[in-house]
Amino acid sequence: MTIAKNKWCAPLANLCLLLLVTSCALDAYRMHPEFNARAGSIQKSVLITPDVNMYELSSGGVVMLRDDWSRVGRKNLQNAILQDFKDKQCTVKLVEMDTQTAKEMAEVQTLYRLVHKTMDQHTFGPHQKMAEKDRFNFSLGSLESILQKLGADAMIFVTGYDQVFNGGRKALIELAIADFSGTILYYTVKGTTEGKDLRDPADTAALIRHLLSSFSRMEG
Repeated sequence: MTIAKNKWCAPLANLCLLLLVTSCALDAYRMHPEFNARAGSIQKSVLITPDVNMYELSSGGVVMLRDDWSRVGRKNLQNAILQDFKDKQCTVKLVEMDTQTAKEMAEVQTLYRLVHKTMDQHTFGPHQKMAEKDRFNFSLGSLESILQKLGADAMIFVTGYDQVFNGGRKALIELAIADFSGTILYYTVKGTTEGKDLRDPADTAALIRHLLSSFSRMEG
């Protein structure tokens, strides 16, 4: 158990605010205008270890990062996502990296966090109405080199949090799929205050089914 420092508190506060300003529930997705054409060329995707943490909020208002809960939550997320894509007959594998590839992947994840902030603004922030009229078009830059090393042609990013507090909880999970060009083809968000617990495999599977429910409507 670790007391969350400022670097944790700021993004956590922003995520909590998203739930508050959307009546405590988020359920939305965006896709690239060329999704159908580009997605058809994807044969195998790689799932990056979820960048998701679990926090405990004490009765005194202290936010604590729970590393033990987080490890369990990430594992449950990985299993649920892999199973859901398998049920959709999509080939997805968990990332396996050597030391050099891990360094490259760290750079990609840092870049994704920056792009992710902009996507959030266009999906839920002050630019939401403008985004509804604009084309959903975001890119990380080419991922071809690292995807070749990983034996895949698309990359799946998962971010979010699960906060437990006295008498309730808030959770928010976001998933994005980028192709070899780095273009974000699909972005989906699910937020809940309904008691879903990432430490519970069944709860996590249910959350992921909701998160990816829109993906099935895009198939074929």
